Amino acid sequence: MIKVMGIDHVAFNVRDINKSLEFYTKVIGLKVTEREPSKPGIEYFLDCGSSLLGVIQAQDLTSNHLFANEGLGANHFSFRVHSNDFEAMIAHLEEYHTKIEFAKKRPKSWSLYFYDPDGNKLEATAWPLEDAIPEAKRVKEIYDSKTKSWKSY
Repeated sequence: MIKVMGIDHVAFNVRDINKSLEFYTKVIGLKVTEREPSKPGIEYFLDCGSSLLGVIQAQDLTSNHLFANEGLGANHFSFRVHSNDFEAMIAHLEEYHTKIEFAKKRPKSWSLYFYDPDGNKLEATAWPLEDAIPEAKRVKEIYDSKTKSWKSY
């Protein structure tokens, strides 16, 4: 049996390659990889841990296949962040006026859902147990982006 070692890359088409490249490098903090050659104006591959994220200029702007909540196909993909960076990620996304759907802390995992410039649903996930976060900080909370505050649930 072949052993799959992990996700090599995720690639998707975007409406405006330059706007998306700016979002994924400046807002998310990824860097254009040196492992895979880029084709400026056509496609870029960005280092995302040991995996790559590919953004490709869409040729047909009349049809959408977004990472979205409902329907068949892709729902979202998630970036792994350290628990100590989780709240800073929210503040950083807000600084760039990124649409945040919601953020939720659970004792074992924390999730932050937000959208890229094309409306693709993305997530940042943290694992507080793996990151050795003290039990007292592993509480059940939901972030309200309107009030910019956490509430217990």
